[in-house]
Amino acid sequence: MNKWHARCEVLLLYAGAVAVFVMMCLTAADAVARYVLNSPITGAYEITEKYLMVAAVFLGLSNGYREGALIRVTFFVDRVPRSVQFFANHLAQLVSIAYAAVLIVATIQQGLRVVADHTELSTLPLTVGPAHFMIPLGLAVMLVLMVMEIPKAGSGQSHLFSSEQPAA
Repeated sequence: MNKWHARCEVLLLYAGAVAVFVMMCLTAADAVARYVLNSPITGAYEITEKYLMVAAVFLGLSNGYREGALIRVTFFVDRVPRSVQFFANHLAQLVSIAYAAVLIVATIQQGLRVVADHTELSTLPLTVGPAHFMIPLGLAVMLVLMVMEIPKAGSGQSHLFSSEQPAA
């Protein structure tokens, strides 16, 4: 399970990185076309907004979680006795899992509504349905990692509680 998850995480991370690269190239090309050629690229803004930004943010969620890059507030938990920390860490892990599961269900429902309505970009005949399913995909890969780390939560070894290390 760990190997499979790691492969999925890396694949999604690279897909998000490619989305950032494409977004950068498309935005630069659109700026050149707009200001030099006086002819902007049709749909560039919408493709960036509806597809590429979504991919860049949500496909890298699991890796962000693993690297400790997500926001956490530990002011209170760091100052309580170890037995209370054990309980608080498990509670935080379980609440985070439940919240991610609710988000997955809600985003799948939203994606299904968009697909059923045949929603398209306003400038191009391109459906936005696939973009809506990148969100639950990224959340699901993160959820699997969170579930695998439940046993580590009590000792604070879960990635939910780790801090991002500054680059050397």
